[in-house]
Amino acid sequence: MRTVKPVIATLLLLVLCQTSGQIGERSVLLPAREAKAVSKWYSKDRAEKIDGTWEPSKTDLDELEANLSQISTLNIYGWDLRIHIEHPEQYFRQYIAVKVSGQNRIFVNSFCDETPPSDWHDKLYVVTDGATCFWQALYDPATKLFSNLRIDARA
Repeated sequence: MRTVKPVIATLLLLVLCQTSGQIGERSVLLPAREAKAVSKWYSKDRAEKIDGTWEPSKTDLDELEANLSQISTLNIYGWDLRIHIEHPEQYFRQYIAVKVSGQNRIFVNSFCDETPPSDWHDKLYVVTDGATCFWQALYDPATKLFSNLRIDARA
């Protein structure tokens, strides 16, 4: 009976810590309903439009995570070429599977807060300043490439 209690307690703790869309400690797949917020925010100054959602596989998300280091090599739209995102894996990341002009993409919303907001697993976290502390990009699961890297202007 002594060994059963710690095992049950550990299993219970694991179940309580799990979130349905959770990928890792610093990343989460947001519910499809958040695509509206992405569309409103993302599409305001871009030619391509978000026109739907889709359901990514675990493999799609694992490959995104595996290719995250690409972010450090991308130029940031509208910013000096010397500015880059260093260590993108250290940011909190929200993923939303969207269709952009009919193509499957994963929108990546990232932020460097030490403590994320309590609802970051459920709602898109939007900040309108903060420079490289807040960045967004698109990931194409077919090519395994990131594009459209943006940061928020500093107020």
